[in-house]
Amino acid sequence: MTGILSTSSWILIIVGIVVFGGILIFGKKKKINKDVEVSETVAPLKIQAFERLVLYLERIRFSVLVKRVFMPGMSRNDLQFSLIQSIQDELEHNLAQRLYVSEDIWMMIIMTKDEALKNINEAFGANPDADAPAMAQIIASMSNTYIDRTVIAIKKEFNEF
Repeated sequence: MTGILSTSSWILIIVGIVVFGGILIFGKKKKINKDVEVSETVAPLKIQAFERLVLYLERIRFSVLVKRVFMPGMSRNDLQFSLIQSIQDELEHNLAQRLYVSEDIWMMIIMTKDEALKNINEAFGANPDADAPAMAQIIASMSNTYIDRTVIAIKKEFNEF
């Protein structure tokens, strides 16, 4: 009876199929459980990243920045340095947030920071005779439209998350 499998051969084939199927199902279930664990871990970190980046943007808003940095008796140069340093330090404290947002959002954050630095330097260059209190008023009255656009983009990405 060549070509015909015996009953024991059929049983072995069926057992093999069942075992193989069980391994596949267990592997998929394990991957699903791992994906759920990663999602449960990463989701709060992503939310925190969105929050921290919005907070960064609000902290570098000129009116807020000047209130935090300007101190009576400061020299003009000290004010300019402190404003620039504060913007850069704030970003350095948030560099790890880059892991949790899209590259587009991160590039918008960098462009917003760069625009703020440029605006500060231009304001100081355009007002060479203004003392520190006058410069503080000038800077505080300026706006950085990149901030609002970037906050809107972050909110949009957050809502799609």
